[in-house]
Formats: sequence, structure tokens, C-alpha cells
Amino acid sequence: MNVRDYFTGIERGIIQNRLGFLDQPATIKIIAERYWVFRARIIFWNGSHLTIDETVDTTQGYPRLIEYAYTYVKDGVHIFRYDNAPHYPQLDTFPHHKHVGPDETPEAAEPPTLNQIFREIEMILAANQEL
Repeated sequence: MNVRDYFTGIERGIIQNRLGFLDQPATIKIIAERYWVFRARIIFWNGSHLTIDETVDTTQGYPRLIEYAYTYVKDGVHIFRYDNAPHYPQLDTFPHHKHVGPDETPEAAEPPTLNQIFREIEMILAANQEL
């Protein structure tokens, strides 16, 4: 799989989720010889949005996810964010973790798939119509 196929797969997953729509076309850019960045923002029916940020390394000849952040926000307030920034070494899943709520309380979390994130958002939307 090459990097374009990898990012096309992400875009396809966004489109197929049918919960939201792309705010604008996803951006893909090279930041160094073998490092690529993908960014997309998905808007949901209640005005909340998910921002997807991924950095991929192709040094080994295939895309390897090295940095990620998946941030879900409503009215400027963080609902959750998954990322792998190495700033909570006490968590069992270090460097992977999740920030929860407006205070962005960190908790241990394995790296999620895009489908898992969409399911989590779907449950939030269904459980709390006014979120």
C-alpha cells in the first residue's frame, strides 16, 4: 500500500460513515522527504466536529502512522481527543491516551480506529441530542 492509497482509504471511511460530512476537502501534504500529513474536519448534524490529524512515515516503503490526534469538539468545548503525544508516561498505554471532557482529563486508551471513533461519536449523538 502506498501513502496515497492509505489516505484515500481514510477519506473513503469518512464518506461512508454517513454521520457527518467533510467541512472542506481533506488536505494531504508532504512535510519532509518521507513524511506526510493528513488533515480533515468532519461536521455533524448538531454542529459538533471531528478533526483528524495524522502524520505518516514512508521511510520503510509503506505508510506507518507515527503521530495522530482525533479531536471531537462541540461549541468550542472538547468532548474527547485521542492522541499519542508523549506527555503522560504514567498511563499504561503510554504514549497513547485519550483526553475526556472540557478539562481534557487524560486516561489510558489504545490507538482507536476511525470506525471506533465514529461509533463513539454516534453513541454520544444518540444519547445526548442537545450535546
